Amino acid sequence: MLSPAKNVSDRLSRRDREIQYKRLEILEAAQEVFAEKGYQQATLEEIANRAEFGKGTLYNYYPSGKQEILLAIFERLYGQLCELIGSTFNESPEKPFTEQLHSFFDHTFSFFLQKLDLFVILIREAHRIGVGEDPSPQAFFIQQRNRAIEALSVPIQRAIDNGEISTTSASFLAHIIMVNVNGCQMKACNLFSEQDTDSPKSAAEMADFLTQLICNGVAKKPDTVSESLRRSL
Repeated sequence: MLSPAKNVSDRLSRRDREIQYKRLEILEAAQEVFAEKGYQQATLEEIANRAEFGKGTLYNYYPSGKQEILLAIFERLYGQLCELIGSTFNESPEKPFTEQLHSFFDHTFSFFLQKLDLFVILIREAHRIGVGEDPSPQAFFIQQRNRAIEALSVPIQRAIDNGEISTTSASFLAHIIMVNVNGCQMKACNLFSEQDTDSPKSAAEMADFLTQLICNGVAKKPDTVSESLRRSL
């Protein structure tokens, strides 16, 4: 599962550790308030009270207010995603790439579904501010997406070098994988039509579906993909 960002406090001064701690407390409190009230309805006073800080403390660490806190939550989640990519593919490097990929999907979707209320709000707000006139948020989201693609490209390139998969571009396959992950997340948030009752619901089902979908296009051995899926594509 996704875990909090790695502790780097050993390399930080006492003051920097205190700053890091307070920032984390604010983000944890904001995630709870956003999930409960919604982003638009949540107030800085509620976030400050939940974090047990004064409102002025929030502005000390996030001078631009609520949107800056929202973007900081996204940055933290992408950091956790990059750590999950590294831990999943490095934990058992002897396993086939398809098994590692399935484990990555399973862990990612499990974390996502545990915090579904929060992610519904985050995805909607990301879309809202991403299509606004201010180009800064758009650049931010591109930067965060590229972090995940770069992290995922490493184990993909290793699988290419080992002859497990036939694609020639690790970054392109990483991009395709992340696009499909995001698509499943949006479907789980009911941001698409709710008429499709046959779509994957659980983390395991989504992991099975995406592993078969991705590996049908890149696996060298066709018997690694179900016959029914090959007939349908």
